[in-house]
This record gives sequence, structure tokens and C-alpha cells, in this order.
Amino acid sequence: MFLSTSHNKIDLKCRVSIPASFRVNLEKSNETLILFKSLQFKCIEGTTSTRMQAYIDAIDELDALSDDAFLLRMMMADSFEIKFDINGRVVIPDILMNFANLSNKAVFMGIGESFYIWSPSEYENQYMKSQQILREKGPPKLILKKIE
Repeated sequence: MFLSTSHNKIDLKCRVSIPASFRVNLEKSNETLILFKSLQFKCIEGTTSTRMQAYIDAIDELDALSDDAFLLRMMMADSFEIKFDINGRVVIPDILMNFANLSNKAVFMGIGESFYIWSPSEYENQYMKSQQILREKGPPKLILKKIE
């Protein structure tokens, strides 16, 4: 599981340290890291190869000629399998750096089964938007399943 928020420096070679807890999560489950353009926000999404396989399987359940299937296939085309160096850093591909407007800092935001990598300004914009929604509508109404 990917949780918490971390602000990390990006060096001139587009290398950034993935938060240690995220790396541990990937290593414990022997998973590969996949990075891709978020379909919802101006950021990068990171997830496991298993989660990406679930997306691929979901595409097979859609009408092959639908817009949804087309968008998800385009997401796959802009996805990258990423390897860590010995210091726990990854190189973010230029296409993803440009898409998310990243330069010298990245904000990692764990969201459970995946995580986002934001530019600091875009993260701040989204955070402020979430606080406005919370003030206007109150907290989400969730019904949690009982754990047995």
C-alpha cells in the first residue's frame, strides 16, 4: 500500500528518490514499478505491475471500439517500466517530466494501490481544491466493510 506525502528533489539527470516506504512496498511484494500519465490530473501515476495488469484486464471487458478502451490503450502506450538504481532513485522519462511540468522537485502522494507524482505548484492547487470541497460539502460519506 502507498500512503503519505513526500517532497523530493529531482536532479539534473531527471533522477528522483522514490520514498523509502514506497520502495519497501514494491520490494516486499516483488513488484515492478510502472509510471504513466494520469488520466485524471496533470501528474504522473505510479503503480505495481500487478495493478497495471488489472487495468489491462479491465480493457478486455470493454467494447474494443469504445472511447474508454481507446483512452486506456493510450495510457498503456505512455507507460514505462522503471528500474531503481543502487541509491533507490529512478529516472523519470522526459515525456512524463514534461506532461507533469516537473523540474527540480516532485511531490509524491500515496493513494493506496498507487501514487501520484506532482509538481509542487500543481500539488498545492489540488490540495487547496480538496480543502475547498471539504469546507463546502463536508467529509465523504463512506460505508466501510467489516473486516472479519
